[in-house]
Amino acid sequence: MNEIIIGFIILIVLLVVFLFGKRHQLAHVESRREAKRAERESWTGESVMSYGQIQEIREELIQSMEEKLSDEPEHVERLRKIINDWADLKIESFTERRSWVRKPDETKKE
Repeated sequence: MNEIIIGFIILIVLLVVFLFGKRHQLAHVESRREAKRAERESWTGESVMSYGQIQEIREELIQSMEEKLSDEPEHVERLRKIINDWADLKIESFTERRSWVRKPDETKKE
């Protein structure tokens, strides 16, 4: 009789451990799914421009800035640097976002 009670207690403990382990795994999978969904939504909200579009906007911004701030050369230089940094970052993000398509071998090594 004692062996049946001990076996029953062990069975209950194993069931409890199994159920809590599954819940933890499901919660982990659910959190990863939400993170992926949030990442996808952030990509959809981003404005994606080609290299040519970025260069056009860069030139337009620099030209209009130089026209409007011609009497303040130090501000023009600071803003030119900011605009060039912005354009470089946009170009870099554009190429990194699509780099796995052009260079599949490099992504496998990482």
